[in-house]
Amino acid sequence: MTKVLIAEDDLMISEIYQRKFTEKGYEVLTAFSGDQVLEIVKKEKIDTILLDLLLPKMDGFQVTENLRNGNYDPNIKIIISSNMSQKEDREKVLALGANGFITKSQYTPSEMVEEIKRLTSDEEAPLE
Repeated sequence: MTKVLIAEDDLMISEIYQRKFTEKGYEVLTAFSGDQVLEIVKKEKIDTILLDLLLPKMDGFQVTENLRNGNYDPNIKIIISSNMSQKEDREKVLALGANGFITKSQYTPSEMVEEIKRLTSDEEAPLE
């Protein structure tokens, strides 16, 4: 079973995503801050992280940089899910090693699950 970590500080959004991913057969963990993401990844085998850029204590840019430059599984797929969809933000996080970028407002929660499935199953290597 694919294990997804949803890193989202909005409790309502996190719960909706958790429910939708669980309904589609994913095992789901949640984090509400950037430092929690790193703590969970140290303890659990995570396949995909759905990562918001705006998180307390450590933002999504810092989390991505830590995951790619620290002693973490390099095979974890990092998909940024944010409404900060400026070209510069997208380019920066992809340069840091994220595998994809999704603008939250463009997807319903069900569509988000399908997009994550598409991004993580068709991909051989990180986007550059």
